[in-house]
Amino acid sequence: NEGAYGRLYTWDVAMNGSIQEKATGICPVGWHIPSDGEWKILEMHLGMTQQEADMVNAWRGQGVGTKLGKGGGSGYEALYAGRMTGYGTYSLLNQYEYVWTSTEYGENAWRRCLESGVTTVGRWNTFPKTYAFSVRCVKNK
Repeated sequence: NEGAYGRLYTWDVAMNGSIQEKATGICPVGWHIPSDGEWKILEMHLGMTQQEADMVNAWRGQGVGTKLGKGGGSGYEALYAGRMTGYGTYSLLNQYEYVWTSTEYGENAWRRCLESGVTTVGRWNTFPKTYAFSVRCVKNK
């Protein structure tokens, strides 16, 4: 599925061994893996309130998930590539888009979740870094 969906990466691989927010990680030179804060900026630009953006381990921001989905008009165009668990099991293809941020949370890291057909965006810190998710890169300023 790599050609259609890209690769899925554990957090350590995505970050290329770094633990710094906004690390280049596996992104090309001049780009970086967005932080949790940068995701919040995008979400608020698309209509989420600050209070919603700060919610922890919840689906939030009515309509923002739709804007990040295919044809949603934001330019993001979620691929819904699913995930790989720490046990090497792939699942949820064409249903969920899980994306790492460069922001750690204890032994875990923040991620974003989009579900096909769901209008909100999940912000979670509950999966271990050994899971493999998609990565999006942001151009450095």
